[in-house]
Amino acid sequence: MSTPFSQRWIVLLAMPFIALSTLTIHLTTATAANVQLSSKNAQSASVSSMLVAQRPSNLLAQRSSNLIAQRSRVQRMRFAPGADSATIKASVVNGTRDMYLLGAQKGQTMSVRIVSLEDNAVFDVVAPPKGTESRQTLKQEAVTWSSTLPETGDYQIVVGTTRGNANYRLQVTIR
Repeated sequence: MSTPFSQRWIVLLAMPFIALSTLTIHLTTATAANVQLSSKNAQSASVSSMLVAQRPSNLLAQRSSNLIAQRSRVQRMRFAPGADSATIKASVVNGTRDMYLLGAQKGQTMSVRIVSLEDNAVFDVVAPPKGTESRQTLKQEAVTWSSTLPETGDYQIVVGTTRGNANYRLQVTIR
């Protein structure tokens, strides 16, 4: 018997709160243990309480960043032999990014187009670093873009959403 769609979403949405409540219980238990120390150790107990009190928030931040990192994807985009374009159908969760790496030569023309059912998927195009300079963003939050490429190397196409989750079809052409 499968779980109805709405119940699965409730469970997924509740997961961060479950992690938070576990951390709160840990904090309460550790603080209560520190209070039972003798007055002789009161000074070290307050320091221990501060350290314990700081630890759960750091763990929560660390867990949150790990959740986002686990959901974001990096993939190399390859064209079929003899083809000058490729299409990817995928979905991206709000707050995460899908990044596609694509090798191209200076002077080639790259065209990128993204289509999503609710018109909420967008992409950024980021050029490879030029010498010791950092990467340059060529286009931000676009749904269509075409330009002559300024450098040879791996270009990044970063897909995200403007709101909610997005199912998308990304088409990239290089000539």
